[in-house]
Amino acid sequence: MKKGKFYRLLTTGAAACLAAGLLFFSGPASSQAAGVQKIVFKVGEKSYFVDENAFSMDASPFISQGRTYVPLRYLALALGVDNKDIQWNNGTKSVLLARNGVQVGLTVGSKIMLVNGQARDMDVSPVIEDGRSYLPARHVAEALGYRVEWNAAARTVLVQPAVPAESGSGDTGTLGRVVVQGNLVNVRSGPGLQYEVLAQVNNGDRLTVLGKVPDWYKVQLPGGGTGWIVAWYVREEGPPAGSGDSPVPGAPGDDTSRGMPEGRPQPGDDGSAGGEDASQQPQEQEQGPALSSIDVDPAGDVTRVKVTAEGAMTCNIFRLSSPERLVVDLTGVRPGNIPLENAVGTEAVNKLRVGWFSRDPDVTRLVFDLNGPVRYRSSLSADGKTLVMEIYIPSPGDILQDVVIAIDPGHGGPDPGALGNGLREKDITLRIARRVAGLLSEQGARPLLTRDGDYEVGLYERADMANRAGAEIFVSIHINANVNPSVQGTATYILSPAGGGDPGRREESRKLAGYIQAQLVKRLGLENDGVLEANFAVLRTSTMPAVLVEVAYISNPREAALLTQDWFIEEAAQGIVQGIADYLHQRWG
Repeated sequence: MKKGKFYRLLTTGAAACLAAGLLFFSGPASSQAAGVQKIVFKVGEKSYFVDENAFSMDASPFISQGRTYVPLRYLALALGVDNKDIQWNNGTKSVLLARNGVQVGLTVGSKIMLVNGQARDMDVSPVIEDGRSYLPARHVAEALGYRVEWNAAARTVLVQPAVPAESGSGDTGTLGRVVVQGNLVNVRSGPGLQYEVLAQVNNGDRLTVLGKVPDWYKVQLPGGGTGWIVAWYVREEGPPAGSGDSPVPGAPGDDTSRGMPEGRPQPGDDGSAGGEDASQQPQEQEQGPALSSIDVDPAGDVTRVKVTAEGAMTCNIFRLSSPERLVVDLTGVRPGNIPLENAVGTEAVNKLRVGWFSRDPDVTRLVFDLNGPVRYRSSLSADGKTLVMEIYIPSPGDILQDVVIAIDPGHGGPDPGALGNGLREKDITLRIARRVAGLLSEQGARPLLTRDGDYEVGLYERADMANRAGAEIFVSIHINANVNPSVQGTATYILSPAGGGDPGRREESRKLAGYIQAQLVKRLGLENDGVLEANFAVLRTSTMPAVLVEVAYISNPREAALLTQDWFIEEAAQGIVQGIADYLHQRWG
């Protein structure tokens, strides 16, 4: 049996090891919490209130880094999470909470929270104090569908439901309507990208809202039936005329909420720019700098784009496929008077669409509809006011030129990884990764090492670095281990279906894994363990084709001896690089 990885997903069916001080205790039953109107935690007090009922705690909330922290289990139970749906893993210091179809995963020391498999940034991370785990109350409560208010004078956190509870099956009561803000937007069977696509809707379609969880609306489909649509591809129209109801609290556009998702934009579901159309965008007299111009210059085979803004902006670029699109999110600026759609008509780019993706902060999204896979170069000026991009189709001889490839050396710092025969996994993976990066650079690629030394990198930070850099490929490098020292071989992993995500990305990952596995087996001469599937976090949270390579077994004496040899490290690196090149050649035809 292969070693347990820190990258494995915590699931509700997995065996959980409770940390010290996190034993089960009596608290509000989920049936009570489901209909609560008010939950109150007070800093320094060892009791909390669910409506008017008081419950005791053996630890008290405290404030750190401007956030109120509440003991994990008390916060979860108060929010209506059943004991059975609180899964703590002492090895990874991670917890998975599940309530009403929403799964929230957090890890001590990590500022990334997973909500239904989608990564969301936090400004603080869970902590352990005196052997007890504490969670930031606001982030967790909002992820589970609540709204949170802080009373500084009373030093209390007030938690209330963000939307009225659905009645019966959820299909009888309505919460107004939403208008679709993109074309070919998926409607899924549940609130997450891992759920089946039931239908697709288009820009301007109006859908009746039956319920809401963080980042997702439950809607009535035009042809009958119900499904879930991601929140940032719709705008709220409000309740039916004459109903007297107010807009749904916590929905996009509501002044009492944070509006659009507070985390980074999540590529992975279909749709266009996601911003509201010109008739629905906020008036331009609102504060904040706007875009000044977008100039497109079709210079030969290269499409040159120059974006200027009134103020500083930051840039995040990533790809979407089926169809091929290049997405540019500009944080800190509004669209201003830029046209919402621009015909381009070059060899690489068909058209450019512009939308106001979110507010607070302002994010303007540019979507380049492509004529096929492309490469790009980008440069942001020192003052952050000018972005220059070059988009082009590479020639066959430049298959690696300008490709951003994330190389992830497993483990690091206090986490040595697998140990065996006097070796540490973290040392070997770094040696191989550095050589891979060097070979890629020699061929014109732009490698990104998630770590370039013996230091710790957070569980979700690795894929997050690749996502933010717009990497085209993600390769995580590991060394395997087994309690049986005779077990041997090379394997390459892709994300299993249990990890959800886009099926197209899984298929591309499978192709990439096949090419890398073939090269490694050919060059290293080890047993072929094949292309395997697993629900590793780095594969699940990356947005590009991603694989995890297990080069050899550190627990096998013969393979451990090979891992100390320079020629073996070189062949492993050459195999990974050639596998990447083979994959890109077939992709570009």
